[in-house]
Amino acid sequence: MKDSPVITKMNYSTRVHFLDNIRAFIILLVIVFHVAIGFMDPAPQWWYVVDTQKSQLFNIFVMNTDVFIMPIMFLIAGYFALPVLKRKGTSDFLIGKLLRIGLPWIAGVLIFAPAITYMIWYSRTDTPPNYLFYLKTIFFTAGTFNHAHYWFLGDLMWFFMGLAIAVKAYPAYLHIKTEGRKPSITLFIWFSVVTAAAFFIPNLFFHADAWYSRLYVISFQPTRLFINFSYFLLGIYAWRHRWFTDLGYSPHLGRWSIAFLITIIMFTYYRITYISPASIELKAGHAALHSLFCLTAVFSLLAFFKKYLNTDVYPWKNHSGNSYIIYYIHQLIVLPITYIAQKLIYPVGVKYLIVSVVCVILCYYFSSLLNIIFRVDSAERHRLRQSQR
Repeated sequence: MKDSPVITKMNYSTRVHFLDNIRAFIILLVIVFHVAIGFMDPAPQWWYVVDTQKSQLFNIFVMNTDVFIMPIMFLIAGYFALPVLKRKGTSDFLIGKLLRIGLPWIAGVLIFAPAITYMIWYSRTDTPPNYLFYLKTIFFTAGTFNHAHYWFLGDLMWFFMGLAIAVKAYPAYLHIKTEGRKPSITLFIWFSVVTAAAFFIPNLFFHADAWYSRLYVISFQPTRLFINFSYFLLGIYAWRHRWFTDLGYSPHLGRWSIAFLITIIMFTYYRITYISPASIELKAGHAALHSLFCLTAVFSLLAFFKKYLNTDVYPWKNHSGNSYIIYYIHQLIVLPITYIAQKLIYPVGVKYLIVSVVCVILCYYFSSLLNIIFRVDSAERHRLRQSQR
């Protein structure tokens, strides 16, 4: 059956609430994830604030969480991209993304990322370098420059621009399928193979967790870039085939959860046993398990939230509305709080819990405050435009 040229109101105006709620949940997970990095034993040398107390339990938490938190964010972004592009058209779509994502990304890289990275020196030395000297001679050198957590916005902006160009060349791709298609097991097998290859090939040249920012206009992990892009494309595919609606595919919680439990055990055992796989065979095993664990984790979350949290009631609706701002500002809150707590002596688990709770509360408070300010400012601009007509 041919694609329908018409997209009904339900197709792009009604929110798929559980995807909004997953995104909100992942943002909270990002906060506690970034707090946990400073408690790793050992913590990465490039991390901004390292605590005096450590535990290898945080290594396991960070190692596992790092696999799926961003792929699922790219999948959700891809799922919502085509209907917005269909509704607005290419020019308005790109302008909207530039204003909401592109400009905040650039501002974050130029203004906030240097201050975030400066915490490496400020938190570990008694005499950190002068900030202006640091900017001129340290941060903007190829070896130190990075996008901090704003890399996500930058990569997403590039993906959106690529999507707009592709749809301009092939406008028929905007048409939603008239019938939802249940994916075959073959689709997931091929997707796992592709994402495993996307991890394995760069891992032959880069460390599995290495970052690359030498192009300046984009920052990414070589082993993750094409995985994230694959999940972005999978989100687009899912929307075109009406996944997560009554007319299309919805992941089965029981089956995906069993697969998730199997793969997380296998992945964790492998990573603990082979901390830094050196041979090609071990790297291939790492890539395969990374791919399978990521896929099962993503679809288990999708299935769980679809079944139990497909709602826009408080507090989910409120938190979902603040999640973008929370992501944008959270490092500006997490790092000072972890610095203040750096030399306090408590049981490490208790200390981590206290720091995480404080960071989440402050992130939520300041994001709500900024959200109110932005809404008031937006309403004032709208009133001014109306009065000038």
